[in-house]
Amino acid sequence: MGDNILITGEVLHQKWKKFADLAGVLEDEHLNLSQGWLACFKTRNGLKQFKCHSEAGSADPEKVERERQCVQELIKKYGYELRDIFNMDETGLFYGHV
Repeated sequence: MGDNILITGEVLHQKWKKFADLAGVLEDEHLNLSQGWLACFKTRNGLKQFKCHSEAGSADPEKVERERQCVQELIKKYGYELRDIFNMDETGLFYGHV
């Protein structure tokens, strides 16, 4: 799906209900789509789960993978020392020797 549409289990359930209604399936004949059914459906159709947290939710997974490989190549080429490893987050810079 190249449209970057977020598909949740709830979305799939709602779509099933809409298609059933369009097909004229009576309400009391609607399938009860279990979590097991949903898991099998995702597997059959190659759907994957991605967690989208804050800024990470807008990151392109393919671009992230390319950049990760680029960083690995730079490390192979130039090496690094443990003293050069830093942990940074939004609240500040925390550093220390590993």
